[in-house]
Amino acid sequence: MLCKKLHSIGWAVSRVTVTRNDIDSVAEEVERRKSTDDMVFLFGGIGPLHSDVTVAGVAKAFGVRMAPDEEFEEHLRHLIGEKCSGDKNEMALLPEGITELLHHEQLPVPLIKCHNVIVLTATNVVELDWQWDCLIELAKSNGILELMDPFVSKCFATTLSDVEVAQPLSKLCAQFPDLYIGGYRESREGPLIITFEGKDLSRIEAASRSLCEKFHPGAFSEIK
Repeated sequence: MLCKKLHSIGWAVSRVTVTRNDIDSVAEEVERRKSTDDMVFLFGGIGPLHSDVTVAGVAKAFGVRMAPDEEFEEHLRHLIGEKCSGDKNEMALLPEGITELLHHEQLPVPLIKCHNVIVLTATNVVELDWQWDCLIELAKSNGILELMDPFVSKCFATTLSDVEVAQPLSKLCAQFPDLYIGGYRESREGPLIITFEGKDLSRIEAASRSLCEKFHPGAFSEIK
């Protein structure tokens, strides 16, 4: 789901990783990706609770300590009442010196940004849609994310075998290096699905037309 949302703003996803819910696992993955990728998104934690180690893992990856954040604590206080107060409130601990709170009027608690790492607290599709929409609105106003031309794609189904299409697809990949051209099957007996993805629809149409012309008419049917 998040991959589709990133594609909709023109971002290519380099890696998707599932980590264990422990500080070292989160820290190791963030440390690995923060220096090689433009942006790292974390989601699927359960929010600012004692059993969610997401932000602690981010802090360790950047080599900073967790410290009380008065502004974040104030938001939590409004959300759950006076039970959220004092220095012992672990829910309000955030990576010291690198945390930027991303405020949106529709969000009861701000999103957390640490340099090029953004923490989404979404645990389901509805929450992810909600937080993502807020993040995009913020990106349009303050530029925290660069919004680029979205990726577009075309898909074709064929009953041709993998062997029959392998060489033509390899040649197309060399001929259209700006496109991602791939194939998969939804089931072992199902048709082969060929995908063309990129940012220039005319290039996608040219590549798909070139493939279709190499075989008999009707060998490929476009999937709308």
